Amino acid sequence: MEPIHLDDMCWRILKTLSHTPKTPQMVSRIHGIPIAECWNRIRFLEGLDIIQVVLTFVTSEGKVLSFYQTMPEKLSIIYEDRPAVYFTPAG
Repeated sequence: MEPIHLDDMCWRILKTLSHTPKTPQMVSRIHGIPIAECWNRIRFLEGLDIIQVVLTFVTSEGKVLSFYQTMPEKLSIIYEDRPAVYFTPAG
């Protein structure tokens, strides 16, 4: 496992997605994070392969909604001097 230090916004997103799947819009509203920043962090965390889309559907208005959730089997959170996330890299 490789360590990575995340900023506060990423921590809040990870914590929120660890309970139940949510859309980026839901996470944005919960934490008051601008939606563009929320999307950037979610893409970053998805790129690390520690969150994933668990449900995608199209609303009756034709809007595509994707729900994200953490992948707990790939995460270990260690508190030393400051919290760090250890994860199993993709590949």
